[in-house]
Amino acid sequence: MFRRRRATVLLAIVLIVAAVIVIPRIAASAAAAETRSDLSRLLDVSQAALDASSSFASTDAVTALSDARSSALDPGESDEDVAAAATAMGAAVEAYRDAVVEAGKAVLGQWSDAERSTENALFAQITAVREAEVTALPAVLAKASDAVGTVKASAQAYRDSLTTAAEAASSQPTGGDLDAQIAYLLAYADDYNVEEWGDYNSAGGDCVNFTSQGLLARGWQMDDEWNSGGAWKASKVWRSTTAMDEYLSAQGFAVSTIDDLDRVRVGDVGVFDWGDTGPGLDHTMTVSRVEYSPDGPIISFASHNTDGQYRPMPKTLSDADSGSTMKIYSIP
Repeated sequence: MFRRRRATVLLAIVLIVAAVIVIPRIAASAAAAETRSDLSRLLDVSQAALDASSSFASTDAVTALSDARSSALDPGESDEDVAAAATAMGAAVEAYRDAVVEAGKAVLGQWSDAERSTENALFAQITAVREAEVTALPAVLAKASDAVGTVKASAQAYRDSLTTAAEAASSQPTGGDLDAQIAYLLAYADDYNVEEWGDYNSAGGDCVNFTSQGLLARGWQMDDEWNSGGAWKASKVWRSTTAMDEYLSAQGFAVSTIDDLDRVRVGDVGVFDWGDTGPGLDHTMTVSRVEYSPDGPIISFASHNTDGQYRPMPKTLSDADSGSTMKIYSIP
């Protein structure tokens, strides 16, 4: 009887020791092994992600993920160090995912004159990047990278066609410094450059004067029709919407209307007729931002008169009874 009780007690002690010490150690060891496996997987995913998408991800995003990966390659010996490295690596991969999504959106804005079908395909891949499981991320990023290339190629082909047409008909140089044009317009949208170019609001509006300043910053050259010697010394084409419209038309530039805006890009020039204001055109603005939307591009303008850096498309254009019209000239 005593031996049986002793065996029972010993068994109970063994079970207690196992429950208190051995099993937790086994569980901890298994958890540590899983964490090391997670870290290894994240290291593989991060390298594959960089290989798949570094061509269009921002330099900062690529550098951040590369640095995080380099740090995680030698996390230290302790389980705590490995766990910290795995957590940091996971956060870095997610930050890179977010950065790539933003880079894809930027491509849609910068290359908004691509064929609509290519933009839709890229948007679908951006959505897939946002929703993909971590292990599937490299493959999805590779598809997104291909879609980026297709969008850029489509837009570039269109731009090349505009340049070819303009070189045959236009008196203005093609290309130019688009960044300088937009930077100027954003700088002076609300704070007029009156000292250099004047303010024509008291004489019907400053919108064309402002647009002309932006084109000059881009690299356009003054000529006999389009010129300004400063405040109150501008030619009619430089300051009048109707005259500017005729001038742009004579350059042979392609035109987009409210019914087809898929080829509009930043730097293009829009002329507007509000319909109920009498004969002649009424307003001129420069496209300052194009955002992708599944329902069609969302276009904003840099403008004087109604001053603003990103003035939305006037709502009256969507009212068929208003008689309002718009033309946006593609500036090659």
